[in-house]
Formats: sequence, structure tokens, C-alpha cells
Amino acid sequence: NVTFLAGNAKNMTTKAVVSTQSTGETCSLAMLAEVKTFKTMVEGSKFPPYDVVANSGVWKALEVRTNSGGHVMVTAIVDKRQLTEVGLFEVKDLMKEYYQSRESFSLFLKLVGGKEEIFHLAGPLTMVEKLCGLEFQITSGSFFQVNTPAAEVLYNTIRDFASLDKDTYLLDVCCGTGTIGLILSHAVKHVYGIELVESAVKDAIENAERNGVSNVTFLAGNAKNMTTKAVKRIPQKSRIVAIVDPPRSGLHSEVIACLRKTEMISELVYVSCDVTRIQNNIIALCGPTSNKFLGDPFKFVKAVSVDMFPHTRKFEVVMHFRRDLPSTETPTSTETPTSTETSTSEEALPSKETPKSAVVY
Repeated sequence: NVTFLAGNAKNMTTKAVVSTQSTGETCSLAMLAEVKTFKTMVEGSKFPPYDVVANSGVWKALEVRTNSGGHVMVTAIVDKRQLTEVGLFEVKDLMKEYYQSRESFSLFLKLVGGKEEIFHLAGPLTMVEKLCGLEFQITSGSFFQVNTPAAEVLYNTIRDFASLDKDTYLLDVCCGTGTIGLILSHAVKHVYGIELVESAVKDAIENAERNGVSNVTFLAGNAKNMTTKAVKRIPQKSRIVAIVDPPRSGLHSEVIACLRKTEMISELVYVSCDVTRIQNNIIALCGPTSNKFLGDPFKFVKAVSVDMFPHTRKFEVVMHFRRDLPSTETPTSTETPTSTETSTSEEALPSKETPKSAVVY
């Protein structure tokens, strides 16, 4: 996101501005062109920029996405609390006027300050990015790594850490649009992707179908509940590898407890964009068995940092944990997981045809 703030709340000065001096090092020239357009539009608009001190105003931020094929997706973020119904129409018309529709260009308006709403104003609804040999559909509201070449390094690092084979089940916790699970699906027996955001799960389903991946199941809902649901579908005495890529704040302790007590999980790969905020997660994974954290603790193996955000202080860290798997017997189960799951609601499916993977509530 490119926000337009000069000063901060502490200094009690906030105005909408943007530097136009970038040479493309931290912001591509294609993105910079859209930022300049936004700057011109905001300065000429009768609607004021958002002031974080006074908690008033309309224009808040701009999100610009580009892919390797040159598609540009622009989403303006505005606070709707001071917009009348007429004002909303005026904002939409203003954006359409300044951002002329063109090939490989998508325009959206996102309303915040209450229930979030996204309006599609022009161009295709989605863009497609190629990553590790697969194609992924990206919508305005979905999460996708911002640096594709570095993301390939990140996902290859995850693959190298995890000991995967055709007898392994993969738990992809906080899977987003399914990138990690789909990229690794060819190396395992079955993937279970778990994600709270339903729209992201629908994108993951579309991505699985786009790439012809059938050994995946995506579960929409709370990570703890859906992890439990996924484990119940896996034959007893099987081997599970868990990959977790949570938000910056890390995993809830209940999710950690669920992973700990699932004895079939012999390896865990943890991806973090802020290691300073997940110390409690690491302690919970590796600490002694307790009433709260049942099951044998994991042991830290190694960690690698990946520079996902050049010219900034931010980076991703991939951590590998392992523990001994209980003695195994021939896996048995009363239910064999399949690649197709039936949703409890037809409206949740992306099409009328039975998908290769589906949202499960």
C-alpha cells in the first residue's frame, strides 16, 4: 500500500502528499504513474484527504498491484463515514474520469469505516500471476506476495525444509489463496489448506482448478476448528507435515495447542514476516508438555531469512521444526480423503459444476 501521509499523529500534522521522486528502486515506475494520477485527483477533489488526528476526511490510501505481464490493478481506499450516497457516486465518477479504462488495467474502490465494501469500476475482475510454474488468480482483496521472484525463493526454501513424499499429508495453515499448498501438491499424497477468509478460499479453489490440481481440499473457517476437521479426515498413523504462514501477529495459542497434540505431525515449517512478535509461538511449540500444550514438543532445526522486501528493513524468516513420529503401522481409516468436498451451501461454490476442491464450513 502507498499511503499519503506527511508527519504523524504524534506531531499533530497530517496532509495528503506523495513523493514523485522515486527512480523505481522501491516503487516500480508503472506503480509511480498510478500514484501520481491519484495525487492529482485528490488535490483537485472536493473531498478532503483522511486526517488521522481529527478522524475525518475521505481519501485514505491507494493500493497498486502489478504482475509480470504488465497488468495493473488500482484500488483506492476511502472512509465512507462522511460520504453521502450522492458523494459515493461522485467519487466513483471521479475515479473513472482520472483512470481511463485501458488494456490490462483494473480499477476498484474500497470503502472502510464500517463494513468493508469493494466496488469494481473498470477492467477485468482479476489478474493472473505465474509463480513456480503455476498460475494464480489475484483479486483486489486477496493476499499475494508482492515480490514474485523473491516469493519463488521463499517457496523453494519451504520445499527444501519439508521432507515430503507421496505418503505425506500436508497441512497448509493460513493458506490464503493456496499458493504454498498448490506449489507443493505434486510432492505429497493430499493437501489440506486452512484459511479464515472465505474469499481467499474461493480464490484458492479457482487456482486449483486453473492448474488442474486435484489432490487438495480447502477448509474455510477458524484455524483451530478446521485443523481438527482436517486431521480427522487423514488416516490414523499417517505422516503429516504442517506449514504455517500466519499474519504478522502469529498463531493463536489454541492453534499451537492443536498442532502440538496432533501426534502425526512430525515436521512443521513456520513462515514469519516479523519474528519479534512470535516468541510465544516458538516457546509454545518447543516447550515441555503441559496441561495446555499436550503432545511432545518440537525441536528447532534451522532458520533461513529471505529478503522479500529489498531497500527496507523487513524480511521473511522460514523456520524448521521437527519431532519424532510415533511408531507407525499400516494406515487405516474409515474415510478416505478425496479431492472433492461438498459445501453446505451451494452459493459458496464458484460454479454450478462440482469443483475439484471446495469450501467446507
